[in-house]
Amino acid sequence: MLAAVLALALFVTPPQQTAAWGDYEWRNGVGMMSEYHFRNGAGFPSGYELVNGTRPGSFYHLIFGTRLGSAYFWNNGTEAGSSYFWRNGVGPGSRYYWRNGQNCLSEYGWREGAICDGGEILTFQTLCIARAIDVPPCRTINARLEDWLEGASSQSTGDPAAAVARMREAVD
Repeated sequence: MLAAVLALALFVTPPQQTAAWGDYEWRNGVGMMSEYHFRNGAGFPSGYELVNGTRPGSFYHLIFGTRLGSAYFWNNGTEAGSSYFWRNGVGPGSRYYWRNGQNCLSEYGWREGAICDGGEILTFQTLCIARAIDVPPCRTINARLEDWLEGASSQSTGDPAAAVARMREAVD
């Protein structure tokens, strides 16, 4: 009986999503953290998903969500993916780790390559949008965001550009 429950749990629980990350992967790879996937892919974390999706990792979630990957979480959270953690933390997703770490979400990991999980990818997108870090994917994400904001401000009851501006003010 226990074996049947464990077997069922394996099929119900999605596998942990991981991806190669770094400068080389961005420029030359075809995986989910590559420029190729960003421009041509349809799933997370592609440009298509950013613009057209509603789940975490989309611009819709950035503006209207409350969990990791949203402007609300960036401004009000205390864990990785928040401005508080960026300023005060020491683990992945903090300014300290970006400068001194060895894996995903560090300058060293960006230069030398690393493996990121799904939460780290959302944190990476958030750091890019907040302009806490500036690596080539951030420029691509923010260019797509600026285009999206132009159309979204006329379709929304709030001001999505103001939410992004508040994120960028909270970096210091």
